[in-house]
Amino acid sequence: MATAKIHFKPYFDEVAASEQLEKALRNKEKLKILEILVSVNNTQRQMIRTPYKTRYGKDLEDEIKKAFSGDFEDFLVALLQTPTKLDVTELNRSVKGLGTNEKNLIEILTTRTNEEIEAAKNTYFMTYSKSLEDAISADTSGDFRRLLIVILQAKREEGGFADTFKVGPHAAQILKSFDKKSGVEKFDAFKIFATCNGAHIQKVIEEVERQSGKEFQKLIDKELSGDFKNLVLSLIETSRNKPRYFANSIHLATKGMGTRDKDLIRILVSRSENDLVIIEHEFQTLFGKPLTQLIKEECKAEYRDGLTMLVKGNPRP
Repeated sequence: MATAKIHFKPYFDEVAASEQLEKALRNKEKLKILEILVSVNNTQRQMIRTPYKTRYGKDLEDEIKKAFSGDFEDFLVALLQTPTKLDVTELNRSVKGLGTNEKNLIEILTTRTNEEIEAAKNTYFMTYSKSLEDAISADTSGDFRRLLIVILQAKREEGGFADTFKVGPHAAQILKSFDKKSGVEKFDAFKIFATCNGAHIQKVIEEVERQSGKEFQKLIDKELSGDFKNLVLSLIETSRNKPRYFANSIHLATKGMGTRDKDLIRILVSRSENDLVIIEHEFQTLFGKPLTQLIKEECKAEYRDGLTMLVKGNPRP
């Protein structure tokens, strides 16, 4: 089953696309720009940039930033950035200025593969002349920071099975960390969630419940707090069902006063060539309405149209 919404477009002509974009930009034809950019995948969008610069002596992303503003601009820029560049831009936005956006750090770092994290680290250093680890360390603290640093090592087991010989000891270590007299730190007990595969994590959770006779969620609610708790829960949720985690994140981005459009854009664009088909299904299951309906209710004008086009996807070759 195909899980992506946006696919490689056959018979694509990047030179013609660059010419069409220049004309649409001059005339502020927003829908035409959307049609061009959403009809191709990210690799093909990158291909447009070179003939555009060669022919017109301008950077396509810069021209879009000059021509548009607000959510529509943010959406177009996100489409034009490579997946790694989009992650790096969002990670930097999370740690710069006053206050840290811990929620964004958690979402991005707990849902990316080891390869994607390594790519983000390299691109971050090339872009900002400092390591992503240093940037995050400077803006976070305590066990939350320590667990993020573990994730940044990109050593989490991917796939595979539970290690039956370690499940019991790992569960016992977690339970000991709830007893201050044991000398076991919570960070040491819970760092397995940032290094072990999903199958192992689920077996450890089951074993904790068996040994304690209590629901794991209730134990976490009682024993952990703050950003560290949220990070642990995110690691658990993404190991169970990453598309469902994203469906919930989309819901949270539109819940309450005002839509967090940057979050909505980041999730939909970053998952459009990955698992957006499954995310859409999970959203419908969880909240009883299509994702496109949510976009129609929460977003406006051409920005709404662009997100809708992305969710509907382009034809598979």
